[in-house]
Order: sequence, then structure tokens, then C-alpha cells
Amino acid sequence: MSCEDCTKAATQVWHGFTMGCQGCCARATARGPNFHRVRTTGSQDRPYRAQLQQFGLTHEQVKAAALNDFTMNGKAEQCSQ
Repeated sequence: MSCEDCTKAATQVWHGFTMGCQGCCARATARGPNFHRVRTTGSQDRPYRAQLQQFGLTHEQVKAAALNDFTMNGKAEQCSQ
């Protein structure tokens, strides 16, 4: 579920994404405004859940991607929902 872009993003600031990679989709979602809003409010809203469904992701996958993303610096720890 990861690729070369996922591997690089875990160890350095990296903005590459591979189309079709679930890890990249989860990382892109984690860096986006919907996840930021969910992290801030502490509850999943309709736009965020729709994005998860669109990419076939779970909230746990997005949180894990955020934890592993060097750029995110572990900000998913703040997201309990």
C-alpha cells in the first residue's frame, strides 16, 4: 500500500504522489483541508467522510499516513475521532 513516493515522504519533505497508490491518497487526504478541519473539531463531517469514500480509505489509514508523513510531523496524534 505504499510506493517510492510514500517511502520518501516518510523520511524527508516530499511532495510527490503516485496515482493509484492508496498510501499516497491517504497522505494527500491527511495534508488536506478536510482532515485539518476534522482534527481541529474532533468529529468527522460529511465532506470528510465523502472524501474517504471517494478514495476507498478509512479514517485510520489517513491518521496512519499523517503519522508517517515527515511533513505532517505527527499531527494525527491530535485527532481522536
